[in-house]
Amino acid sequence: MQPQQQPHYVQAVHQPMVMAQHAQHRPSAILAYVLWFFLGLFGIHHLYMGRGVGVWLLSLVTLQGFGLWWLIDLFLIPSSCSKVRGGMVVVR
Repeated sequence: MQPQQQPHYVQAVHQPMVMAQHAQHRPSAILAYVLWFFLGLFGIHHLYMGRGVGVWLLSLVTLQGFGLWWLIDLFLIPSSCSKVRGGMVVVR
C-alpha cells in the first residue's frame, strides 16, 4: 500500500498594497479662456473648470443665457480656476 500524498499548500506572499492617487485637475486660466472664446457658446469651458454637469447643461440649453453668461464668464474664469486649484495661482 502506498502512502497518500499530502496536498501542497502555497504560502501567500504578503506584498505591500500600493494605492495610486489621481492627479488633481488643475485648470489653466489661459486654456479656459481659449475654450471660452472658441467653444464658449456650448459651455465647454464649464466642464474644463470643473463647475459641474448641471451648470454645463443649463448653459447648453440656454446658449449661455443668450450670450449674457458668456460675457460674464469673461470675468469669472480666473476666480473659478483659482477655486479649483485651492487658491493657488498656476501660470502655464
